[in-house]
Amino acid sequence: MSFFFLIFKSAFRNRLRTLLTSLGVAIAIIAFLVLRTIVAAWNAGYENSASDRMITRNKISITFEMPLSYVDKVKNLVGDKGQVSYENWFGAMYPKDEHGFFANLATDDDVFKMYPEIVIPKDQWEAYVQDRQGAVVGTRLAAKYGWKLGDKVTLRGTIYPGDWDFNVRAIYTSTSKAVDESSMWFHWKYMNESLPERRKDNVGLIITKVNDGSQSTAVGQAIDRAFASSPAETRTESEKQFQLEFLSMAGALLTAIEAISFIVLLILMLVLANTMAMATRERTTEYAVMRAIGFQPRHIVGMVLGEGFIIALVGSLLGVVLSPALLKSLAKVMEESMGGFLGNFDLEGRAVALAIAVSLALGMLAAALPAVRASKLKIVDALRRVE
Repeated sequence: MSFFFLIFKSAFRNRLRTLLTSLGVAIAIIAFLVLRTIVAAWNAGYENSASDRMITRNKISITFEMPLSYVDKVKNLVGDKGQVSYENWFGAMYPKDEHGFFANLATDDDVFKMYPEIVIPKDQWEAYVQDRQGAVVGTRLAAKYGWKLGDKVTLRGTIYPGDWDFNVRAIYTSTSKAVDESSMWFHWKYMNESLPERRKDNVGLIITKVNDGSQSTAVGQAIDRAFASSPAETRTESEKQFQLEFLSMAGALLTAIEAISFIVLLILMLVLANTMAMATRERTTEYAVMRAIGFQPRHIVGMVLGEGFIIALVGSLLGVVLSPALLKSLAKVMEESMGGFLGNFDLEGRAVALAIAVSLALGMLAAALPAVRASKLKIVDALRRVE
């Protein structure tokens, strides 16, 4: 019988205890992966934001608008260095799902030229352009509500009161996590024409895409200087900085989630340490017999460490296998409450690798103390011990 086979047999001698311990490890791994995935989903928009796109907004707050005339001034400032467009956060609710949330924006058609990651079939784009009440919706949003091309959708305005009717003319996909597939865009002109005179010709965001990303800071500073003494001063920042402002609102929460994810792994180590201590104590006489017939202390250490490694490996693999199904269910719940704001709940390979590596290391660390103690037992004293 090979030494490695002996370790494997020893690890599964008490099958019930090994199974329960592995299940505890699996639960810890699942909790770790879920927490890490939530953090990754929250950060997805920031991490994947383009460095050559900038957002100009009212310096006071994103809820304050700017005159439409600012767009032409920004275009003159940017010149041939890039493209400029604009949009407004619409913030309407879907009456058939008042607890649901999804981003909806009134946008200039040129905005789509600045987001190559948004993929729209040519025929659908042409249908959207020709329809004053046309709307572009993401595949995830369309699937959530069962919307199809040609469907009429009514939203209830909050920032812009009233019922607003739209026709689904295009369904887009995204090639980047910077743009989720749970948003809705429609013609800015349709919104502007329907507003009372006092609210017309105002924009919420001016989007600039420069040809050279290294010039972003200089262009942004030039824009803000141009409006420094105007009634509505501006703040221009990169898309990453813009996303980071939203993340900063939950910075403490994200830090706490990250800390908890590693605390879960420490609990995993305590579970394994308890199991290995019990197993080692039960086999004191067995280890003494092994020493008596020629096994060295290093063999005893290897056996105990190997058992901890195997139990941690079985538990971590079980956790990795079960995590995707749980994350899929969690994604549905989060999407119903927050739309696509958190992006996709995809299990990242680096998180899986980290979870397995840390669990295996902790499994061996948890077995280290029992292993050393077992190797130092005196043969005569161990044979006399009665449990």
